[in-house]
Amino acid sequence: MRVISKKLMFLLFFVMVLVVLLFWGPFSEKRFDWKTALVTSGPIEKKITANGTINPVFTVNVGTQISGIVQDVFVDYNDKVMKDQLLAKIDPALLQAKISQSKANLSAAKAVFKASKSKFYRQKQLEKKGFISKGSIEISEKEFEEAGARVVQAKAQLDREVKNLLYSQIISPIDGVIIERAVDVGQTVAASFQTPTLFKIARDLNEMQIEALVSEADIGNIKSGQSVKFQVDAYPKKFFKGVVNLVRLEPEVEQNVVSYKVIVDVENAEGFLLPGMTAQALITVERKENVLLIPLSSLRFRPPESISYIESSKDLNDGKNSEISFNDSIFKIAKNGKIEKLKISTGLSDGKLIEVFYGLKEFDEVIIRRKSSSNSEKSNSGFRFKLK
Repeated sequence: MRVISKKLMFLLFFVMVLVVLLFWGPFSEKRFDWKTALVTSGPIEKKITANGTINPVFTVNVGTQISGIVQDVFVDYNDKVMKDQLLAKIDPALLQAKISQSKANLSAAKAVFKASKSKFYRQKQLEKKGFISKGSIEISEKEFEEAGARVVQAKAQLDREVKNLLYSQIISPIDGVIIERAVDVGQTVAASFQTPTLFKIARDLNEMQIEALVSEADIGNIKSGQSVKFQVDAYPKKFFKGVVNLVRLEPEVEQNVVSYKVIVDVENAEGFLLPGMTAQALITVERKENVLLIPLSSLRFRPPESISYIESSKDLNDGKNSEISFNDSIFKIAKNGKIEKLKISTGLSDGKLIEVFYGLKEFDEVIIRRKSSSNSEKSNSGFRFKLK
């Protein structure tokens, strides 16, 4: 009887231990749910960001070579103008007075020249007859030549004043649109030291360009002909397209940061883009088609120390491992459900996805991150459980 009681007690103890292991274990052991993604194939692009200002491709600053008071202004902002069209006029009164003065000086110089010419030829005849000395004829010849030079000088001065009178009319040098006007009627312009700018004319607003700044670290990837997508604040939901035209060799240094100006040609047939707008551009420097892609975040995943995994030694490259640089590692879900660590070779990245050269196949399941859960954490008591 005593033996039976011992067996019964041993059996009850064994059952209790089994119940604890089966029932308590799942609640005390921490479990993990893995967030995964499939290896896919498709295109990928490497892009470089750059900001810049939108400007017309060709602009002309129209100024004046003379000083004076602006008498009339015939155009305004946004006006379309034709070549040789009159834009403004400077008061010509002082210029006309200078022309009259120059004409008078020319007439006086001609009169002196005529008199000195007659005197010279008369004395030359007398010299042949021996009535005057050689010194006298030389003085007469000198006066004659000086009078001729003064006539030329007076004529040149008159031509200059006539030309200045023409400059009092500000003429458009090209067909275009007035995008800047810096003069009003009654304003005095002074052209003593430098030519003042009165108007700025854009030749064609249907063709614009972005002057984008690219850092020296990225400028080596920029080439002519690369495609560009950009946005402006005025149309936040609209993307515009452009093409890289030129990389200017002149560096721009600001706070020890070296940048280079990249010129992007832009079509503006719809007229949405205005001069001076700021463009946020993405320059596509490289594009590949039909490559294996994985999320970039999967390269940052590392399992906790409590989780065991296997390291794959499978040769996925047909014996070419020695020629391949495996620069990253990744974890994937194997067919048996276990975690497997793989060495992979990666390439182009667009900031979200990254190209995989070797180490993975399409439709492999890679781990992005883990979501830990514990039944003990989901309830206030370790003994509470949910019936299904």
